[in-house]
Amino acid sequence: MTTLGVVEGVRRTLYCDGVDNVSAYPLDEKIGLLEIDGRHSRYTGNFACLSAEFYARMPERDALELLRKTLNIELEQASLTSIGAAVAQPYLSEPHDESGDTDAHPTKNGSGFIGMRIQEIDNSPDRESIIAKALEEGVEGAGRRRTESDMSVAYVEADGTGVSGLPSELSDKGKNGGPAKTFEAKIGVTFNQSFDSGGLPLLENGRIFRDPDSTRYMGTVEKVAQFTMQLDAFTRTYGIGSADQVVFLSDGAIWLERLRLKLFPNSIGIVDLFHAREHLHKLVDSLCFYKKHKKTAFYEECSRLLDFGDIDSLVSLVSQKATESNKDDIDKQLGYFSGNKEKMQYGLFRAAGLFIGSGVVESACKTIVENRLNGSGMRWTKKNAANVIALRCAIYSGNYDAAAA
Repeated sequence: MTTLGVVEGVRRTLYCDGVDNVSAYPLDEKIGLLEIDGRHSRYTGNFACLSAEFYARMPERDALELLRKTLNIELEQASLTSIGAAVAQPYLSEPHDESGDTDAHPTKNGSGFIGMRIQEIDNSPDRESIIAKALEEGVEGAGRRRTESDMSVAYVEADGTGVSGLPSELSDKGKNGGPAKTFEAKIGVTFNQSFDSGGLPLLENGRIFRDPDSTRYMGTVEKVAQFTMQLDAFTRTYGIGSADQVVFLSDGAIWLERLRLKLFPNSIGIVDLFHAREHLHKLVDSLCFYKKHKKTAFYEECSRLLDFGDIDSLVSLVSQKATESNKDDIDKQLGYFSGNKEKMQYGLFRAAGLFIGSGVVESACKTIVENRLNGSGMRWTKKNAANVIALRCAIYSGNYDAAAA
């Protein structure tokens, strides 16, 4: 089967090896027919890649209908799944070290140019006004079109999201005590941000931006240890070791912080501001206020301290509102802020021109996983989900076309 339709009448000679008891059609390899489970299929490489892309982008029924309408080719759903699995193999993230030992990236440490700029602002007698200006008027930077990029910051983001699985694929122990309804897919993202020779971020229309075409994605349904090795190999492949500085953005989950310390111990860690605000909302809601406007005013003051990065003052302010009945719960919630204090210096991070939100990986979880795998009535095996995720990561990273070469 080809992208021009079914080719019939091609004569192929079968060669048999009586010693090893194997047989082969040499013309299949010369034509470039796709191998499925170690045997050449009847699908050419271009047709297979096109079919696998349809499979990755849309529900199987729609993909099969599109193949029928465009190429007048009828396929069974099982055949489409097999094609997708075979084409996905080169894109499946593989660990670089099967032993589980992962050395940290040889990237520059927190005293790089961004670390120095953060320290310079922090030690400045005008610290408060510099941060206030960044919060109110925006980040100081250089125009992208007028300035050549001299230095770069590489960002790494990671997160997990649920995939609706077949009952046989799910754990008997879900988060709420009953059987789990999903298994977890983990997504990793890397992208670059450029700065001028003075350490100022390049801006476009007054806003900092990601370097064009620098965003790359990877994903797996494996456990954290495997994901860690795969993310390590992935970021090395895309040259994170050559960046002047690495920033690791996450929602503050413990497993992600452990991953950061293992792979990128010299990175600047940042807890996503959106998640920090979500925690703050929950925290303030658990406090007692007799009047709504006082609660609103209290939250606004807490939010101001959070945006400024003054976590000590935030913790102190909230602690004063705790009572004997809720003190333990309040202290537990405050632990999220005090434990991530160094990664919540939002005022300094903003003034230095860094991104402080993990929206890229949040969007990736939706685009790569949820939009395709969590449709109504869908249930997946981990193997098929991994294949689709690998294909979609390649497509959205812009390197899928290489499969047809």
